[in-house]
Amino acid sequence: MSRLRFFIHSLAHLTTDGYGGFLAPLLPLLAARHDLSLAAAGLLVTSQTLTASLFQPIWGWISDRRPSRWFIVCGVFAAGLFFSLMSLAGNVYALVLIIIAGGMGISCFHPMATALATNMVSKRKGLAIAFFVTAGTAGYALGPVFISCLIECVGLNLMPLAVVPAVVVAGLWLLLGPTDVSGIGKKNAAKSSEQIPVATSHWPVVLLSATSIIRAFVLLTFTNFLPFYLLSLGMDLSSRSFYLFALQIGSSMGSLIGGSLSDRWGRWRMMFWSPLVALPLFYLFLFTGGLLSLALLFLAGILVFASTPAVLIASQKIMLRRQSMASALQIGFAWGTAGLLMGPAGKVGEMIGIDRMLLMVALLPLLMSLLALPLKKYQRQFEPSWIQKNSKTIGSPFDSRRN
Repeated sequence: MSRLRFFIHSLAHLTTDGYGGFLAPLLPLLAARHDLSLAAAGLLVTSQTLTASLFQPIWGWISDRRPSRWFIVCGVFAAGLFFSLMSLAGNVYALVLIIIAGGMGISCFHPMATALATNMVSKRKGLAIAFFVTAGTAGYALGPVFISCLIECVGLNLMPLAVVPAVVVAGLWLLLGPTDVSGIGKKNAAKSSEQIPVATSHWPVVLLSATSIIRAFVLLTFTNFLPFYLLSLGMDLSSRSFYLFALQIGSSMGSLIGGSLSDRWGRWRMMFWSPLVALPLFYLFLFTGGLLSLALLFLAGILVFASTPAVLIASQKIMLRRQSMASALQIGFAWGTAGLLMGPAGKVGEMIGIDRMLLMVALLPLLMSLLALPLKKYQRQFEPSWIQKNSKTIGSPFDSRRN
């Protein structure tokens, strides 16, 4: 693997997800410009969520059949172009169309890019995919800072200048990024077809996808409703922000730590043990205070997110030739579905109280561990080679001769 190519590829992920972070800080400005209510402003977020996340399986299905570098290049450029044009929208309908187009760029990029990131390395795949995922997380965190600073410097009308990073990074990727994407999944599929008999069940990918949805739901629920809980405890804005930062930086570190551990300790073990250990940490956080509660939330964020690289690689290994679709299910579809559940979660919080709702959500990592139990018999498919040698041979449910 060329480290430079992998770095450029990860930089493209950072850049693309950075544009996905533009809308949130601009919502008050856009709402004032177009005279939008709070509910209408929320629909703008829904438009981005639907196109940027839930459309990823469609792009994954397409890119698995017609792999091309242009899915990545056009994804970066489209996200940068359209999200940078939000300030020029003459009315709310044009604004929605621009947001949808930008979201399509994000969803076009991710399935192919994530599958390619895994295939660029032959060893320590867990650490590699963890670095790639963390780059996207960092981009999403840096996006609001970048666009806020740009608008403060040049004003909202010159916001289209924000497209420059997308143009630069797309050009760099074309020149220095991976050159061949046509063989994604074929090498692993050929190897598996020789050693592993064909199975027909879709059950493993269903379990993995359910795990990803639950993880995303836990993190989004705590991220969105924790401030309300902390406010009820009398915390000011600055104090509440420290808790959110601890959770977000913990989840980012969890991906890197979990990716490395999955290479050394085993992917199934990460799927089972990391959420199980996170559960008591969430509960201890809710029943403590001060620096101790901050540290517990930070550790809980690390552990609940630590299984992400293992689940993503397992899905790609099981689906073999459909690795773009596998990536889309575990990232875009999972986070999009969890995002759509935030409304019902808020309603439950209104009915029983935010504190009780968070206590219920803190129990969900146990379900993640339970979902990992049936996956143990599929270890032969996704574990590192040193574990595969000691595992039973199990068929891939997605190795289809039609491909």
